[in-house]
Amino acid sequence: MENREITLADIFLDILSESQDKGAKLMAERIKAAIKSPEILELVNICVINALGYKSKISSKTVDNAIDSSNLSDNDKEKEKNSYKHFAKSLGKILKENLQVAQQLI
Repeated sequence: MENREITLADIFLDILSESQDKGAKLMAERIKAAIKSPEILELVNICVINALGYKSKISSKTVDNAIDSSNLSDNDKEKEKNSYKHFAKSLGKILKENLQVAQQLI
């Protein structure tokens, strides 16, 4: 990757790449290829920042309800719930660590 600062999009994509979901991994790789363009990187960062803002307003109960009302099997529903919880914990941990390193943690 070119010499530039790490962004929220980079952190988000790294976490997404670690997902057990093959579709999520493929999506992360496609986005990583696209963000080599500064304009796309800026757009992805805006999307991630907005998603994080909305995440603070979305409770885990809302996510659970959305998964429960899906057409997934019971086993897949449980996997999705656990995947979401793992993703949220990983993102929070990595964001905290990166903000501490950059001395931007409030």
